[in-house]
Amino acid sequence: SKRLLPADDDTEETSFMEFLCDDGRNSLERRLYAEWMWYLTGKRKPYEYRQRYEEMLDEVDETLSLRSGGPYFFGKELTMADIKFIPFVERQESTLLYFKGFQLRNEGRWPHLVKWLRAMENRASYLPTKSDVYTHSRTLPPQLSGGCSFGPDAEEYEPVKDAIDALALPTHDQQQKYLSQEQRDWVDPGYRADKEGARVISSSRREAAERILQNRNNIVRFASRGAGTPGFPAASAELSDPKATSNDDITVAVDLFLRYAVSSLLRKGSGAGNESFGEGPHMAAKILIDGGDDETSGRDTILALVDCLDYLRARVGVPRDMSTLAARELRKELNLLSQILMSGVNQQQQQLTT
Repeated sequence: SKRLLPADDDTEETSFMEFLCDDGRNSLERRLYAEWMWYLTGKRKPYEYRQRYEEMLDEVDETLSLRSGGPYFFGKELTMADIKFIPFVERQESTLLYFKGFQLRNEGRWPHLVKWLRAMENRASYLPTKSDVYTHSRTLPPQLSGGCSFGPDAEEYEPVKDAIDALALPTHDQQQKYLSQEQRDWVDPGYRADKEGARVISSSRREAAERILQNRNNIVRFASRGAGTPGFPAASAELSDPKATSNDDITVAVDLFLRYAVSSLLRKGSGAGNESFGEGPHMAAKILIDGGDDETSGRDTILALVDCLDYLRARVGVPRDMSTLAARELRKELNLLSQILMSGVNQQQQQLTT
C-alpha cells in the first residue's frame, strides 16, 4: 500500500520530510507561512515583505523540482508533505490575490509550484475541502488580531477585488451597476470557464439546489435574519451574527423565492438568466407590491425580501455549504432574483412620480 510517511529506517527520506514540514518553525512549510503573514498583515515595508515572500516561493518551487517522476514533493506519490502544504498555500493564494493583487500562479517564475497546485486540484480527495477567494477573504481577517492590509498598488488589482466584493454587495448598492461583464463572470484561480464545460456547470447547479432542499426550513429562517433584528453585542466577524433573530413575517416570501432559485438551478442549461425563472418571480413581486395596505407597505415588504436574499448570498461559505462552482451558481441566482424584485420597486416608484 502507498505510504504517506517515509519508512522508519529510510533516513534520507525522513530527513527530507523533516526539512519540508516536520522541523517546527525551521521547516520549509512554516517558513513560507511566516513570510506570508508578514506580507499579508505588514504595513511598514510592503515591497520588502513581498520580495521576501517571493524568495520563499522560489525555494518552494526549487524544492518541488528536486524529485523526478511526478509533481509532488516526493515525486510521483502524494505524501503527508503535500497534505500539510496545500491548505496554507490555498489560503495564501486567495488572500494575497484579494488584499495585494498578488498572482501566485506565475508559471514563468514558479512552474513547479503551479504544476503541483494543478495536480492537487485534480485529486477528488482535495476538491471537496477547497475553499474560494471570497470565503477566505471574509473569514481570515477576523482570525488575525492585526487584520490584513491592502497593498500599495491598489489600482492594479481593483477590478479583481471589486468582482470578489460584488458577491457581498447589497442589491441596491449602485456599485453593482458599474461591474463589467468580465468582472461578473470572474472565477477563482484553478477554474476556467472554457475548462468547466456545460456538464460540470450543470452538476454544480444541481449541487446548489440539493443543498437548499436538504436544509430548506433552517435556510429560510437563517435568510430571514436579513429583515430581522441584529444580535447584540455585534460579533467581531463582519458576516457572523449568531445572536440575530429572524423576521417571521417574511419567511413565507423568502421560502417562495428560494423555490424559484431552486427551480431555476434545476432547469436545463449551464447558466443563470432572468428567462430561466419564467414569469413567476415577476408576478409574485407585483402581488407583494400591490397587496400592501398602502403605497409604501408593499414596497417595504419587497425591500425586506431583497435584504434577506442578499443576507443569504453574502454568507454562502465554501466548502462549508457547497463547492466553489455550486456557490458561484447559487449566488448568481440569488442576485438575479433580488434584481427582479428591485425592478418591481423601481417601476412602482416611477408610476407614483408620473
